[in-house]
Amino acid sequence: MCGIGGKLSFTSRPDPDLGDAMTACMDHRGPDAEGVYATGPALLAHTRLSILDLSAAGRQPMANADDSVHIVFNGEIYNYRELRDRVDHYPFRSETDTEVLLHLYEEYGTDCLQYLRGMFAFAIWDEREERLFLARDRLGQKPLFFRNTDGAFWFGSTIKTLLADPAVPAEPDLSAIREYLTYQYTPHPKTGFEGIAQLAPAEYAIVDEDGMDREQYWSLSFADQFDAGPYALAARLREELREATRLRMRSDVPVGVFLSGGVDSSIVTALMSDLADEPVNTYSIGFDRAAYDELEFAREVASEYETNHTEYTVQPDAMEVFPELIEQYEMPFGDPSALPTYYVSEMASQDTTVALGGDAGDETFAGYDRYTREWVVSQLARLPRPLRESGAGTLRALPKPIRRQQLLHYARRALEIADEEPTQRYARFICHALGDQVDEVWDGPTPDNELRNLREAFERADGPTRMDEITHVDIMTYLPDDLLVKVDRASMAHSLEVRSPFLDPRFMEFAARVPAEYKWRRGNKKWLLKRAFEDLLPDRVLTREKQGFGVPIDEWFRGDLRDFGREKLDRLGSRDPFDGPGIDTVYDEHLDGRADHGYRIWDLVMLEGWYERFIDD
Repeated sequence: MCGIGGKLSFTSRPDPDLGDAMTACMDHRGPDAEGVYATGPALLAHTRLSILDLSAAGRQPMANADDSVHIVFNGEIYNYRELRDRVDHYPFRSETDTEVLLHLYEEYGTDCLQYLRGMFAFAIWDEREERLFLARDRLGQKPLFFRNTDGAFWFGSTIKTLLADPAVPAEPDLSAIREYLTYQYTPHPKTGFEGIAQLAPAEYAIVDEDGMDREQYWSLSFADQFDAGPYALAARLREELREATRLRMRSDVPVGVFLSGGVDSSIVTALMSDLADEPVNTYSIGFDRAAYDELEFAREVASEYETNHTEYTVQPDAMEVFPELIEQYEMPFGDPSALPTYYVSEMASQDTTVALGGDAGDETFAGYDRYTREWVVSQLARLPRPLRESGAGTLRALPKPIRRQQLLHYARRALEIADEEPTQRYARFICHALGDQVDEVWDGPTPDNELRNLREAFERADGPTRMDEITHVDIMTYLPDDLLVKVDRASMAHSLEVRSPFLDPRFMEFAARVPAEYKWRRGNKKWLLKRAFEDLLPDRVLTREKQGFGVPIDEWFRGDLRDFGREKLDRLGSRDPFDGPGIDTVYDEHLDGRADHGYRIWDLVMLEGWYERFIDD
């Protein structure tokens, strides 16, 4: 895993010193080596985290035999050994996947992307064609930011790489910030910075003297469903995931696994333990609040497979890393589970360089509670409106102690929103705040299409059922913009590479063809996945409800973080276009116990931290 950056300018040659400034911004992503290439209109910068072929032959920028093509590459091509056979007539000087990719480009041009099975972001400067070729992996595991103005183009693994050039300003994009307040993350292609964008997952770009052209080279399809029975599919599933795990264990450095105690990471631990020649290193995070702690389940799996197990318990004083979270995430990012992810990455990095995880298991096999809620609401939507309104009215009339019970509260909300347009309705299950809730703290313009990225994703979703559609939308939105951002930034802050077998593109294509009735079956989430591995998992892990990587921030902001939260929100409330009194009301309601706004407060605190670091500075 590495950091890449560069600049292309046909009007004024890039200053080679900019390459050194860029590498200085990415040393955490690649602490083992750095390099700069600057010739003509192109400048390429690279920092290296050595995973494959630790020798100097693997350093970048890397050139082809006649020095006419240069590459900077971030990521891993897991099937590089198999792909090497396609280009074995080229003279190889290393054992790296980077050199395989370089020669694949020489052989196939942009079509080389069709052969890659991995996570990556790269840039190739083709001196003969005088063009820059950039690409990002299919699911968006590796970041690639860019700025394109008349006559100049910048790119990098981090936004600070672009900001290393004094010609690139750091200005807030208010439309992106408004979306952040809705989703808790910044939806691509926006970044929160005016004029700086992201290349989308499964997208490549060609930049030359005529400008920039972007193309999507892959899309996931749910249209062609398997007609095989569940037990045949379970056997195939197990085989596919085992192979994806085997490929991700390829490394010339130690490999461990993030073990949460949930189904997905436990499956990966079981598969790794079977494939490895010696005990696997497992790493788990817990909290001192039982409702958020999963350590007992992680311990059970670690004991079952006799792993080398390490644990860490997160306390409120862990917020001492708040400035570092802001520094690493760069974009407005409000998922509180970034905090434990940061700590588990720090812990794993002490004795390993690569860790496997279970990311994408929930999106791929319908593992979230919101899938069940959406199914219930879609069924209620079939009832006549008078019957729904009568039921909601009856539940509202119940005494408050009864009405507050979780099931009754959920039933009332389900009846009330059953009439809403499907995208808006689903957004209530996945968005942190919507409509008037955001307007309580925001005095700026409200977008005409607040749910733009969700609506566009639903338009592209091609599955035959509503369950297929919503899992597909999560894979196109929530997965790359929240979960994969969280893991990439937290792990790379500690020079740790994280790989997930569930994100293997071939496995994703297989899972997309599994009928929804085998993923969510009579209220049982991830039904087929559990059937495929039920002989490998402890019963308590297999049958437990999903807990999620939650953080007790409701309690923290009423206790240890009370003054910290007030200070940050007071500063944010003084900024344009935020509503200071509205922000005060949110915090006061939370402190008084009239509402639980912990997650909203976290979002606002993180946003203020972003302003202080990137805009004020």
